[in-house]
Formats: sequence, structure tokens, C-alpha cells
Amino acid sequence: MSSDRDKVIDRVLTVAEHRFGLRTVGGPGWVRDRVGAFVDGYVERHGGSWVSVVERMTVDRESMNELVASLRVGETRFLRDAAQWDAIVQHVCGLVPTGVAIKALSAGCSTGEEAYTLAMLLAEKARLFQIIGCDRSFEAMQVARTGKYSAEALREVPPVLVERYFEHDGAVLSVRAPLRAQVSFEARDLVVRVPRGPFHVILFKNVLLYLAEPMGSHVATRLARELSDSGVLFSAASEVVRLSAILDPKRIAPGVIAFRPRREP
Repeated sequence: MSSDRDKVIDRVLTVAEHRFGLRTVGGPGWVRDRVGAFVDGYVERHGGSWVSVVERMTVDRESMNELVASLRVGETRFLRDAAQWDAIVQHVCGLVPTGVAIKALSAGCSTGEEAYTLAMLLAEKARLFQIIGCDRSFEAMQVARTGKYSAEALREVPPVLVERYFEHDGAVLSVRAPLRAQVSFEARDLVVRVPRGPFHVILFKNVLLYLAEPMGSHVATRLARELSDSGVLFSAASEVVRLSAILDPKRIAPGVIAFRPRREP
């Protein structure tokens, strides 16, 4: 039984990687565990042999989309890594002249905390801006558009900023309308198509974790091509080494690296 289950999981991992460009085969151990739990749930709901399960599940678009959605870690919060945020905002504000709207993309933005963090920090600098957040999860985009978050998600935001940019809405905090109006969200699979720029700044953080090669490199390269002439892309610190192999890195502050498209030789 266990051997048959393992074979089903292997097959589902392979299909997910080929169909969605996800880094599943040989990826983090938690991915296999989560796929196994999903398969167990599928068997419980639909029954049948392990062979029939894998045949049905991999051709069932709705089930595979549910599986991919279940692989999102989704651990995100406002002002995560404050030192990096300070460097990003300082660099971008110096990059774009005052009076010109800063155009930004939060690629793979989950439920929107990253996009709203950037909006809040740019508003603090009295800058004009337009921010787009995108994620392949329709459910995540619905949460982002409502702009409602738990107090836990804002635990690293100074109280003065919470009061300025959020209002209490029962047990949650809601992004105030003036800030929310400057941030838009769209459900989009970056593997299929990236948003069109040009952007002064692209946030591409903790997305490579999910993308197998060469798809991860393809997506990063496509995004970098949507930067303005002087625009920059930022990743999570853990992804700097991987991106440095395909893009041109630039140190903008201690421990903070930005990226530009690789120059042709």
C-alpha cells in the first residue's frame, strides 16, 4: 500500500512540475508531505485504486489547481525584513524624480501584504506611486483586494503607521481607502505571462522557491526585461545566489542586492 501511494505521489509531483513549472520533484520535503496529504484526501473523497486515483486526479484540472494552491506557503506579513525595506524605498525614491509616479510590481504577492507595505512606505515619503500586485491564486487576490488583515500580520509595523494607514474593522484591520486605491491586484500565473512594464521596481521575493529550473530563470529574466532603463528587481536574501547566475547584481546597501537584466557581451 505504501509503495503504491509513493508511486502516486511521484506521478503527481512530476505532472505538477511539467504542467505548472513548479519545483516539486526534488524540491523541499514539505512539498512531498503536502502532496501526500492532498492525495490522501482525494482518495478519501473519491475512492478507487491508487492507479485509478492518479489517472483521474492528473487530468482533473480543478483538482490539480487545488493542489497547486495548497503548495503556497502563504507565510507573509507587513514590513517583513525592515532593513531591506528601508534600502529599497531609499534607493527607489532616489532613482525616480520627485513628481514622477513610481511604478512598482509585487510579483507573486500572495495576499497583498508586500504590495501594501511598499505603498505605505512610499506614502510616508509623500511620493506618487502606482503599484500592481499579482499572484496565481484567485483566493489570495480576493483577500488582497479587500485589504483586511489580522493584528498579527501587522505586528512589525510601528503603531503610528498602523493608525495612519489602517482602520479597525471588528476583529481585523482594514487598509484605509486612499492607500488601497493606489494598489491594484490581478490573478496571473507568472509562468504563463508576466505583467507589462516598464516598472521602476519589481519585488520578486520567495517565488523561486516554487519554480523548477529552467522555469524559474525564465520567469526572472522576463520580469527583469519589464524594468525601466534604471529600474531594479529585488528578491529575498535566500534567492540572491540563484538570481546572480542569470541577472546582474548590484549592492545598494549592506546585505541588500538589487538586480538588472544581464548585459549582452
